[in-house]
Order: sequence, then structure tokens, then C-alpha cells
Amino acid sequence: MNSALLSITIALLFGIGTFLILRKDLIKIVIGLSILSHAVNMLIVSTGLFENGKVPIITGEHAEHSSGIVFTDDLANSVLAPVVPESAEMIYVDPLVQALVLTAIVISLATTAFILILAYRIYEEYGTTDISKLRRLWG
Repeated sequence: MNSALLSITIALLFGIGTFLILRKDLIKIVIGLSILSHAVNMLIVSTGLFENGKVPIITGEHAEHSSGIVFTDDLANSVLAPVVPESAEMIYVDPLVQALVLTAIVISLATTAFILILAYRIYEEYGTTDISKLRRLWG
């Protein structure tokens, strides 16, 4: 995917999410928060990806030991992988970004479910999800 197209997509998601957060309906606000979190996740992934087509997966041809790169831990000798010699070319992208985004997606899902449950309870209690009407009910 072209990085310019990805940037435009992220900008559109930020715009749509911001627009929905500024609405008066609780459900639209929750959807806006979800879209914003996905835009942030895409932004984080885009910063750690797309370096000349490298992927965070070590394929069979690059996993051989003749390259001098250590891929496995050897705790008896105090070696924590990966160990890359200075002369070696990096053959893969660090998968930490993808792992962080995967964790963020799971947390976002749990947060969205919790907020939806709160919105449902507010609807059951007051009969509306309109924020301006809820403010009047607070007295």
C-alpha cells in the first residue's frame, strides 16, 4: 500500500472520529472513540513498517546461521536474541510495533465494550442517550 494513501486514510479516520465525538448521542461518541483508536493504531503501525518491503517475519533463507545473527536465547552464556553484528544488514523489521498495536486493539475492544454497557445502562435509566437531555436530568 502506498504510504500517501495510508496517510490520507489515517487523516480521514481521525476526522471522522473527531466529528463523531463532537455529536450529542452517546452511541456516536463511542463509535467515534473506536474509530480514533483504530486511526492511532494505523499511525503506529505505519511508523514501524514499509521499509523497502521488509516484514517482521524471518524466512528460511534469512534464518541460517551463516549470517552471524543469533536468533535464539542462550541464557547460560548470557545471550539474549536477537544479536546482530555491526556489519550485518538488517533483514527484518522489529515486530515490537505490531505486538504493541495488537495489545492496544485488545484493550480498545474491552474499553469499547465497557463504554457500550454504560451507555446501555444510561439508556435504561433515563430513556435517552442524548447528552444535552441527560445534563438537564442532573438538576
